[in-house]
Amino acid sequence: MSMNNKCINDCDNVSCGSKSCENKTNSSYIKRIIRLIGPVILGSKPAEIVNIPGGAEDKERKLKEIKEFFEGCKKVKYEIINVSDNSKRVLFINEKSMNRCLNDKKCRNFLRFLGYAKEYTFEDYMKELVLRLESEEFPHEIGIFLGYPLKDVLGFMGYGRKEFVEVCSWRIYGDKEPSYKVYNSFMRDKMKMHDLVEKMSVSELKAVI
Repeated sequence: MSMNNKCINDCDNVSCGSKSCENKTNSSYIKRIIRLIGPVILGSKPAEIVNIPGGAEDKERKLKEIKEFFEGCKKVKYEIINVSDNSKRVLFINEKSMNRCLNDKKCRNFLRFLGYAKEYTFEDYMKELVLRLESEEFPHEIGIFLGYPLKDVLGFMGYGRKEFVEVCSWRIYGDKEPSYKVYNSFMRDKMKMHDLVEKMSVSELKAVI
């Protein structure tokens, strides 16, 4: 599945009263993360996975910022993924949206076929997904957890019978309409969050997210 692997540059958060520091804060790494995961925050997307670029110290600083902002957040949970090639990713999850997604019987049946637990619990399925993301073989079923239509995930993994049609952030198989409906909901929420980020400081965003 297609994932956004764009490197996100950032600046240090500095606490002072000057206008330059306020501008620096308002263009921070956390704001870029919030823009990227807007659909997860607003609930149209159950999860998003983000690569953490940079050297070891840079990665640790970015992970610290993520922890400080999202720890205790009611809308979004996160899991740090330690990848086998020593890179790091963060999986951002909207639990309510994820439960809604995985309550779909067809999705659960396919995940069971792939070795996930027979009985669904949010904690068990997230634990299994993290283990697979940290393994050497990438779990392409992550498309289900990212909110992509099951028909597209099946087609991408070679299980579906629908023909490949086109690419729209992910590869679409069969009827385009349901895929574009999902895509458009992601884009609407991303734009809503982008507008919110433009208007609010990081501290104000932390209070409402």
